[in-house]
Amino acid sequence: MYTSEFHYKTYGVPVKRILFIVLWAGVSLAQQAPSTQQQELTIRSIYTPNGIPDWMPEAIKWSPDGNKVSYFLRDENGGKIQLYYIDVATGKSAVLVASEKLGSMTPPTSKNKDDREKDNRARYNVAPYHWAPDSQHILFDVYGQLWLHTLATGTSVALSSSGDPISDPKFSPDGKRLSYIKRHNLRVQPIAGGEEIALTHDQDDNLLNGEVDWVYAEELAVRSNYFWSPNGKKIVFLQMDETKVPTYPIVDFIPQHPTVSEEKYPKVGDPNPEVRLGVINSDGGKPHWIRLTDNKDIYIPRFGWVRDDLIWATVLNRAQNQLDLYFFESSTGKSHKVLSEKSDTWIETDDNFSILKSGDKFIWPSWRDGHTHLYLYSFDKNSPLSSDAKLERQITKGDFEVFSVEGVDESSNTLYATTNALDDRQRHLCSIKLDGSDFRVLTKEEPGTHRADFSPNAKGYIDDFSALMTPPRMSFCRVGGNCDVLWKARGLDRYNLTAPQFVDFQAEDGTKLHGLLYLPAQSTGKKVPLLMNPYG
Repeated sequence: MYTSEFHYKTYGVPVKRILFIVLWAGVSLAQQAPSTQQQELTIRSIYTPNGIPDWMPEAIKWSPDGNKVSYFLRDENGGKIQLYYIDVATGKSAVLVASEKLGSMTPPTSKNKDDREKDNRARYNVAPYHWAPDSQHILFDVYGQLWLHTLATGTSVALSSSGDPISDPKFSPDGKRLSYIKRHNLRVQPIAGGEEIALTHDQDDNLLNGEVDWVYAEELAVRSNYFWSPNGKKIVFLQMDETKVPTYPIVDFIPQHPTVSEEKYPKVGDPNPEVRLGVINSDGGKPHWIRLTDNKDIYIPRFGWVRDDLIWATVLNRAQNQLDLYFFESSTGKSHKVLSEKSDTWIETDDNFSILKSGDKFIWPSWRDGHTHLYLYSFDKNSPLSSDAKLERQITKGDFEVFSVEGVDESSNTLYATTNALDDRQRHLCSIKLDGSDFRVLTKEEPGTHRADFSPNAKGYIDDFSALMTPPRMSFCRVGGNCDVLWKARGLDRYNLTAPQFVDFQAEDGTKLHGLLYLPAQSTGKKVPLLMNPYG
């Protein structure tokens, strides 16, 4: 069903801080003592199905009620796969959907999408399943064919045929309808049965409604271009016009008879797709187009709902050195630029902007002080278009970078984020109050790389940990409590490995550059060849 692809998440590292990094077999950074066993590590032992690394849990998701954590896990040989879950109350794991049931939803190999489609789904981490809002149903996306699985009965029903490819499926907020992209148009279908409703009707393949093109997926890390309003009555979407974007031939060499597909791909100086935002009723009608700026050569990398009648959107100029935040009304299209971020170089977009549940504040990431930090802004809740957003305070400060906001617990005014506060070469989960006080590194007892996946209520999280000489391990953790190991790869003790050494260099301007030195075994006092791998 989910053939053989799984990918580690990657995180950007500031080039000015890191000279080069060598990643080996998905193992991250922190130093421990080398093992002493005599077995040699070979290419075959790395890439054999049950070699290094072991099959990791895949597609980890929290149920909307926060009571379960689900994940795919394969057997030792990587063949049999099942959907497991952790009961948050007990911390115990069990099978949620067995391999036989997953297999019954899998199309024959001959009917699977082509290899490029499989590669794109893996490359962009296309979710293979989605929890329904009631936490009692799961939607499986099997290469664009949709199946609704009922947990109480263990039955699965096909919601779509295997003919037309479907992408980016989403439940309506009440869970009664399903939206998706088909033939470049946005559609909605009642789950209980009924006719599919086409919300957009464009026949030109250059017009993408709610769909993500190559530029936005690859360069701006966009994964979705349409969103339901909180009450489910409207959908805001991005329309892309790729008419002027040049095409590039992509050859699939894997089949016996290679095929060629055309990808809209702008090279340096070529036209980008022209974009505009539209708001449409979820039961049909004509879209209401929103005009935020007269400049057509822009990106709209992120947008969403503040509340039922109010939408936010960021607009990035082509030079990518100015990012503007707009609020606009969904009914009238009236808008106001509430914040503008400018840079002498360029601005990196991320997913760290978030509206707080209070409805009158938001978190804004910025590199304005020389590091990526978080800032708290407020706005007039009753009249959001009447004035600019007001800076309340800088939340995080210091000689480190904030990479991602993992969760916000507004009941305790606590924000959780991944930073490199202890070491440029490590990633740790940290907590801080929204007023900027009580900054803590929560995972400092285990030097290395931590990646957290928080529950909807920010009371628990999955900790994905690895270190330079420690293979990956995943744990279920309770905020302020203990962590239970969910899965861990086999140790490296059976291999005769020599731990690499951290080395530092001084740049001409005084900046410290970090490096990693791998030496052959028994090389002390000997001359050895040097391979330099600069990052960037």
